[in-house]
Amino acid sequence: MVLLDEILKGTNSKDKTSGSKAVIRKMISLGGAGVIATHDLPLGSLEKELPGNVVNICFEAFQEEETLRFDYLLRRGMTQNMNATFLMKQMGIINRI
Repeated sequence: MVLLDEILKGTNSKDKTSGSKAVIRKMISLGGAGVIATHDLPLGSLEKELPGNVVNICFEAFQEEETLRFDYLLRRGMTQNMNATFLMKQMGIINRI
């Protein structure tokens, strides 16, 4: 059983995605199981490429007026809501776009 958070964090996006996919395929070939937390959206394609071996599950964040709300319910699929820009606006780092 493997637990990974932000696999290959700190490298460029293209290298991170291809390297992460290779690690996941290797883990599957060895009969391993695991949970990988990532913000690397292209890794979500592995669910279709490796059916029965990869399942996408996510948490959603909801913008309600000027706040961000989490219900902490696991859902099938990939997140549909993005919140980094919203949070940067809230912190005054960037202006409204």
